[in-house]
Amino acid sequence: MRIKLIACDVFARMAYAAAAVSEHRVDLELLPMLSHNEPDKLRKELQDAIDKCKNACVEGYDKIILAYGLCGNAAAGLTASIPMIIPRMHDCCAMFLGSRKKFLEHFEHRLSAQWRSCGYMERCASVMPNYKLHPDYLKLVEEYDEENAEYIWQTMNPPSETDEDIYIRVEGFEYGGTYESFVAQKAEEGRTVEVLEGDGEWFSRLVNGPWSNEDFLEILPGNEIVPIYDMDEVYKSDKGVAK
Repeated sequence: MRIKLIACDVFARMAYAAAAVSEHRVDLELLPMLSHNEPDKLRKELQDAIDKCKNACVEGYDKIILAYGLCGNAAAGLTASIPMIIPRMHDCCAMFLGSRKKFLEHFEHRLSAQWRSCGYMERCASVMPNYKLHPDYLKLVEEYDEENAEYIWQTMNPPSETDEDIYIRVEGFEYGGTYESFVAQKAEEGRTVEVLEGDGEWFSRLVNGPWSNEDFLEILPGNEIVPIYDMDEVYKSDKGVAK
């Protein structure tokens, strides 16, 4: 199978590793994580990368795989002329942890918590708070615009004061003492680090299959990604709905 993998660059090491051992032929394109700060811009970058697939491979691709979640609505409305696969997740925190279940276990009651992983340490300095990817926050953005949604959310969910940071450590993808440096830096700041053990298995299945309906959505040719704003399905594939 010929696959085009379009991934956020925080997954660079996981993407290269999965492609290197895949039974499929995988062409990889990385897009910058900092585009998440402007979801409309990220949506355009993703759609442009998808559209280029039409002529980028002489034989033609069999599937496009998106290593993205809903990501602040950036995935809403994406469409392609060939089948696409996207994991059922709101943001990449769940992918680093290895499942939506683990994401809810660790973050459901602290969506404002900041976290880091080796991919983020390598590719950018900041991480979007989880609440900006939560279904309830995205509904507020749609109804009131982002500035007002931010005010409403912070009023209803004041950030908790804590001297603890979170690091998701994924075995096999740590490099160059990144985790140790992060812990040392936080110790100098008088902060502690909660370490969550991640898992790269979900990402491997994203690239290589099997693509179960529980964990992945297949977008049929000509259909669009339509957000559902729940914590299970996350989105669906439908024709001409999301604009």
